[in-house]
Amino acid sequence: NDTVPPGTPPRGIERSAKKPRAHLRVATQLWREKRKNTAMAIYHLTMKPIARNSGRSAVAAAAYRSGQDLVNERDGQRHDFTRRGGVDHTEIVLPPSVQASWAQDRSALWNAAESAEQRKDARVAREIEVSLPHELTPEQRLALTRGFAQDLAERFGVAVDFAIHAPHAPTDERNHHAHLMLTTRRIEQDGL
Repeated sequence: NDTVPPGTPPRGIERSAKKPRAHLRVATQLWREKRKNTAMAIYHLTMKPIARNSGRSAVAAAAYRSGQDLVNERDGQRHDFTRRGGVDHTEIVLPPSVQASWAQDRSALWNAAESAEQRKDARVAREIEVSLPHELTPEQRLALTRGFAQDLAERFGVAVDFAIHAPHAPTDERNHHAHLMLTTRRIEQDGL
């Protein structure tokens, strides 16, 4: 049984037969007081490579995350996810110092990322998935994700394609999350 009865201190602050140390007593007391007065969003962030050796494609991943129909020019395969629901917003963010209007087209961007890599085991993109606090309004979630994407684009000089997804109906309605796909190469005016 994984349920924790109310009033149970967090893991690592278990009660024992011995008298608990003073700092553990204080930590437990603070934890109980905080629990009564505030709610806290749960943090989740994962980062994964999108690599050919695992059979993945940046074009397919972008099509799925954005709910669009994209064709991978490398192998001619069409990835149609236009019937996919739950995509609240999609956007491509570029570093402010780069004037690459071609990269605002999702198909052109991810096909360029695919063609820039020649090796059969190449990493063609990186994906970051991050949970968004359900306490935020949709506008606040967008501003938070856009700010994170802009920071990544400026810091690393890459294109960041993000999609904000709404929770799925049968799952937890608090599961707002964003997928951010980053190019592995720096973005330039003429290409990657």
